[in-house]
Amino acid sequence: MTAVQIITPVVAGLLGGFAGIYLHGRITKDVKILLAFSGAYLFALTVLHLLPDIFHIAGGTVGYFILIGFLLQITLDYFSKGVEHGHIHHSDQESKSFPLGIFISLYLHSMLEGLPISGGEALSHNHHGHGNALLIGIAIHKIPEAIALAALLYHFYASKKKVIWYILLYSTATPLGILAGYLLIKSDIENPDVLYAHILAVAVGIFIHVSTTIIFEADEHHRLSWRKVAAILLGLGLVLLI
Repeated sequence: MTAVQIITPVVAGLLGGFAGIYLHGRITKDVKILLAFSGAYLFALTVLHLLPDIFHIAGGTVGYFILIGFLLQITLDYFSKGVEHGHIHHSDQESKSFPLGIFISLYLHSMLEGLPISGGEALSHNHHGHGNALLIGIAIHKIPEAIALAALLYHFYASKKKVIWYILLYSTATPLGILAGYLLIKSDIENPDVLYAHILAVAVGIFIHVSTTIIFEADEHHRLSWRKVAAILLGLGLVLLI
């Protein structure tokens, strides 16, 4: 676990959060493009690197943990209303109070994403770790995610100060997950590799749900724009260079 791994998601969260405040609660097409790029990057990283590694380390048992992660994300998505996909549902904003369930589920989502980032480094041999590549993908994904959260908060609170406090708190989620993952791996003396594979498998289930939702989501006319297609291809291509 390094300072860069802790600082990077914090900076990404703050950058996206302050951008959301600056946009005054508007989600622009550029944000959607960035979201598509990050989704494609995470999907390609999962298929080309993470899945082969976890099956090599722990065998077929990781399939159950992938399903757990997938179902966890479905549950979190129900409460977060798809904020992690860049969604803002104005129909949910009729209440005068901010639905705390959205923030809590998004916080848990970010924590779970951070669990495997430093796990490989906690092992005595780090030949199968993809912490840095994974860190880049999650950090890129955090920016539009934080923009969507800040935009939603801005609709409930006219006060920028309140929004900033929420964004500061949200920015601690992934670093907390990184720390928790590191400590979990270090605590297992007998089979740290298998534990790492199972933790990563849960994250993989989350990545599969989030990335495919982003990639296959069309616009209101049920079409994919050429800009989104280009962003997806760029995200896929970047992973091929790793």
